[in-house]
Amino acid sequence: MESLIGPIASGVISAIVAAFGCYVAMTNRLTRLETMIADLRADVERHNAIVERTYKAEQDIANIYHRVDRIEGRCERHFGPSAHD
Repeated sequence: MESLIGPIASGVISAIVAAFGCYVAMTNRLTRLETMIADLRADVERHNAIVERTYKAEQDIANIYHRVDRIEGRCERHFGPSAHD
């Protein structure tokens, strides 16, 4: 029985050290993943801001085209069809 105490104690200590090493590795990896997620979140926010600005610009351009069409219509009514050429 006394001859088994050394190998058992060594095995228990090795298991504890291995478990602690796994814990440290997983914690480190989790920290890196959280950083990556934060960076991706910032990228998504910038992308969404660009999409919103593009949508607003498209609306503004459509409004400008509509206004130009109205002005052209007024010019045609007042000056004839060739006034805008």
